[in-house]
Amino acid sequence: MFSMLILCLIGLQSVFAQNREVSGVVTSADDGLSVPGVSVIVKGTTIGTATDFDGKYTISVPTDGKILVFSFVGMKQKEVVINSNTINVVMESESIGMDEVIVTGYGITKKAAFTGAASTVGSELIADKVSSNPIKALEGSVAGLQLNSESGQPGAPSSIYIRGRNSLNSGTQPLYVIDGVSMEAGSWGSRESEGAEFSPLSSINPNDIENITVLKDATATSIYGARAANGVIVITTKKGVAGAKTKVSFSAKYGIEEIAPFTDDYKTVNADEYNELQIEGWQNYLEVSNEEAAKEYYEGSIYGYSLPDQGLSKDNLADVNWLDEITRTGMVQEYNLSVQAAGSEKSAPRVYLSLGYLKNEAFIKGKDFERYSFRFNIDQKPTDWLSYGVNSSLSYTKTNMGAGGGYFSDPITQAYMQSPLTPVKDENGDWNFNTVNGYNPVAQRSALGDKSENKTYRAMVSPFLTINLLPELTYTTRMGLDYMSMGEFGYWSFLQPQGKDMRGMGENTNSDQTLITFTNTINYLKTINESHNLNLLFGQEMSSTNLNKAYLSGSNYPVPDKNVVSLAATPGSASTDKYELRLASFFFNGQYDYKSKYYLSASYRYDGSSRFGENNRWAGFWSVGGKYRLSAEDFMASTSDWLDNLTIRSSYGTSGNQAVGITSGAIQSGWYASRPLYGYGYNYNSNGGSAAEQYGNADLQWEQTAKFNVGVDATLFSIFDVTVDYYKHLTKDMVFRVPMSFTSGFTDLPMNVGELQNEGFEFSLNASIIRKADFNWNASFVLSKNTNELTKLSTDMPIENTYTIREVGHDIFQFKMKEFAGVDVQTGEALYYLNEKGDETTTNYNKASKRYLGVATPDFQGSFSTNLKYKNFDLSVQMNYSVGGKIYGSNLRYDEQHGGSLNQSTTKYVYKNRWQNPGDITNVPRFAMTESNKHSSQFLMDGDYLKIQNVVLGYTLPSQLTNSMKIENVRFYASASNLYTFTKSNYRGFDPAGVGASGIQWWNYPAPRTFIFGVNVNF
Repeated sequence: MFSMLILCLIGLQSVFAQNREVSGVVTSADDGLSVPGVSVIVKGTTIGTATDFDGKYTISVPTDGKILVFSFVGMKQKEVVINSNTINVVMESESIGMDEVIVTGYGITKKAAFTGAASTVGSELIADKVSSNPIKALEGSVAGLQLNSESGQPGAPSSIYIRGRNSLNSGTQPLYVIDGVSMEAGSWGSRESEGAEFSPLSSINPNDIENITVLKDATATSIYGARAANGVIVITTKKGVAGAKTKVSFSAKYGIEEIAPFTDDYKTVNADEYNELQIEGWQNYLEVSNEEAAKEYYEGSIYGYSLPDQGLSKDNLADVNWLDEITRTGMVQEYNLSVQAAGSEKSAPRVYLSLGYLKNEAFIKGKDFERYSFRFNIDQKPTDWLSYGVNSSLSYTKTNMGAGGGYFSDPITQAYMQSPLTPVKDENGDWNFNTVNGYNPVAQRSALGDKSENKTYRAMVSPFLTINLLPELTYTTRMGLDYMSMGEFGYWSFLQPQGKDMRGMGENTNSDQTLITFTNTINYLKTINESHNLNLLFGQEMSSTNLNKAYLSGSNYPVPDKNVVSLAATPGSASTDKYELRLASFFFNGQYDYKSKYYLSASYRYDGSSRFGENNRWAGFWSVGGKYRLSAEDFMASTSDWLDNLTIRSSYGTSGNQAVGITSGAIQSGWYASRPLYGYGYNYNSNGGSAAEQYGNADLQWEQTAKFNVGVDATLFSIFDVTVDYYKHLTKDMVFRVPMSFTSGFTDLPMNVGELQNEGFEFSLNASIIRKADFNWNASFVLSKNTNELTKLSTDMPIENTYTIREVGHDIFQFKMKEFAGVDVQTGEALYYLNEKGDETTTNYNKASKRYLGVATPDFQGSFSTNLKYKNFDLSVQMNYSVGGKIYGSNLRYDEQHGGSLNQSTTKYVYKNRWQNPGDITNVPRFAMTESNKHSSQFLMDGDYLKIQNVVLGYTLPSQLTNSMKIENVRFYASASNLYTFTKSNYRGFDPAGVGASGIQWWNYPAPRTFIFGVNVNF
């Protein structure tokens, strides 16, 4: 109702104002062609418009309007005195992007004055994509940002690392800030151990986002202090546009998703191939060299050995493709309606209102995601000294997830384990459970199968008030509220082993979290003698997080499809938990430049966190930065015809990490890592009891990361925009659990004892190759390299498991395992290197020695992209790549079994490459019953890939047609994502891009391939 009133008032203002119309055409001095999208504003007011596709404009100018200001990215701003009703303007080119801004969360800084390292992605990159998580739009587009979608489930979180991983045991994800307020963005869900997690970022409608800025170095992040060690991602939502006419936008998308193409070697064998392997396996096991046993095999035995009851008639093989049985063609649909409005008067309110709906039925049966969203942003400046507003959003999401990738109850895992000879249903039409481990993944995805339902309500509200105390002095106060309420229901059906013995087992978890932030800032802006520019910011911030959880479980359900916990005949367990966090901060940021040539910046933040002990509760974080615009010097004048901009910048500083993620016993102690903790439930004789579970450490302190950065920005021929950065990070005081003497009654103690270094460089190139009235061509290239080294551990002994090691002097994702040496050409047995030199081999796995065999960290990562626009057609293509880095297929130890698991399937890689006869040279041992795989480099693969990430083709209806319908523009488009991934020949899996940073591949839920058709209409 309030927004409708505002729109009515805007309309009345337009009716009663006494204006005159000025019109004209804007053209380019380079080629004389018209320039669409030029901003035209009456100087000193918020009244404005933009040129249309033909470079034409019409603007209503008040009687006191004297000057029109014309501006366009990549062209010099121009001011023209209003002395006629027709004003045609010719604009000249200038360096690309010099007037762009960087949104830092606490304010907006011109890119020219910004001394730090940051990247910004606009709404145009996000608009044509369909994803429940808007952050996935950054994949491949930002130098130094590594995004791993380890699960393709709708609503699932992604792991993001900015310039490497800066901690081992504490939080590694960046801080997220939306419209100036920090937000909850960590994974949510009580069933994390089964891969059923929900990302709070999925509650944000991507259509509401204006841009996303990634802050990387100390200058950009240190002002956030204790939370910025892993970088900062700033999300800015859309607002009303001052001076622009009311804009109503509608968008609709509809499409399908399916499992993306993957290598043939990773596909499972069919019934004939499986049958052939089974016969061969038994013959090899019994050392039979002919096929006399085949007839007995089909009758259910071989040389007296009983075989699994498969109903084995060669003429009646089931031939089930279990992966096909659990997948489907999924569906994606999204609809958005938004209104942007602002009056022509400077004091008029600016409004952005939106409604959104998204539904995604995943390609795995029974998994889906649904979101309803609402956003209302309004701000107003009624006087020269006062402005205020509020940014708000509401959302409701519903997710059906089930167990995620890598877990034995997951349908993908079971689809790879089940034999193709095993029918989905028996001869009576009932679900068949005579399967591997008793699982039937198709039954699990049925109406009576497993459930993992997540319903989340979220409200984010951020009111703010700004007072201009003096012309140079501004005070701003802002409050942020981020409230989430999640209800989870998990159900293990009687149709699978986990729930069978209990006739179904269910659990309910209800979680409510409230994050409240208060921020007060004073900003001083002063220009002295038109040469010295000073920008000082002083601030104070307090945040409070409260989390409440309630858990209830039960089993023995009388009716299978009525699985509410209250209906369970056998009560399970019940518990409630309450957690609190507090953070207080004081901060300063200063920027100075001289004649827009020399720039200096400094920041300091003093944080106090309730996570740490009383001896180290407070800590200070700081940064200094400088920038030199070399191209502005007089001695560079001779290069002005080809060198538009050359800037050198550098920064150094520190930031902290308070997200201590360690746990102890039954208590989630990350929030209370420094305190002595007691656990309850240790009852005796029906009397309640408690016991100490964590030994306190009052000296526990922040993990601190020192960051150094040096970079160069250059613009050449008004076409090429180049950015190069080198960085080095050193994280100290990493938190580890150090073993304690057993006589203390505790096993370990959290202490600051580790150090980790990250080093790398980034290169990005953006090119405006062709800029014509009817033809535009832009292209970009991004390259990133990061290396890391563990420089200190809690003990002198490395942390080692079967195939990885964390050791001082090595990459944190170092592989060390027994090295596979191929297959004995005479016997078909697996060979392993006996010593580290690799000059002797053995068939005895236990005698083989371990060797360092590469790291998971890629050598290079990045993307290529191009955007073409010819008349009314547009085409964009993005390809992501990764070079180097190893992937260990831990799942392949099961998937590529060669006889060791009765009744279990295997892959075509095994079928095609197995040893069969003496003299065969291959890397796959013979197929023989009881032959089991061992962890070794047999499953270590190259992680290189080239992915066709996105392709979008669009067409905008001619303006002559849409104008006659009172419509500003209509654009139709078709898009495809995750089209195809090219990999090295030895890779066997769904998608190397979906493997986590550690390089360990399980049965990861792959990202889908999607095909979308959409339409955007602006009124």
